[in-house]
Amino acid sequence: MIALAYGEADTADARNAPSFYVDPAGWLVNTAVSGALQTSGALQTSGALRTSGALRTTAIEPDEVAVIVVSDICSATTMASIAASAERGVVSPLRFAGANPGVLAGLPCIRGKLRGPSLTLTMPPDEGLPVAAVVAAGWLRDGHARHVVLATYAIEAGRPVARCAVVR
Repeated sequence: MIALAYGEADTADARNAPSFYVDPAGWLVNTAVSGALQTSGALQTSGALRTSGALRTTAIEPDEVAVIVVSDICSATTMASIAASAERGVVSPLRFAGANPGVLAGLPCIRGKLRGPSLTLTMPPDEGLPVAAVVAAGWLRDGHARHVVLATYAIEAGRPVARCAVVR
């Protein structure tokens, strides 16, 4: 696999709304993924090329981008919030989707219109990245994707951090 770009985020612009809630970890991963995709080459969307600088000759088709996220924390913040509200007898069903650990891979797919395979591995990144690399290599080899975003989410020195690489 060849790494095309790297993205990292420790703050995110969360765009939660009453009808669309995502755990803060999901927004952070989305920020890192968006940054990496923008610097990896031209991301083709709706017939237009979006670039982070000069026009690039290689287009990254959203249909051909897969996403793998590895984290043992995932959406723990929202899960804890739901548990606390359940104790008070009030639970918003709109929060359940944002509490699913799969939201870490799902939100970048939704926001970036990425339509390749996606997977969230709920394990520590140091243990999960080798597994993610095997899955990514298989997806690339078998033609399920031309590019794979490999991302991690963890708490480092008390701060949440998302990192990712775009590989082919």
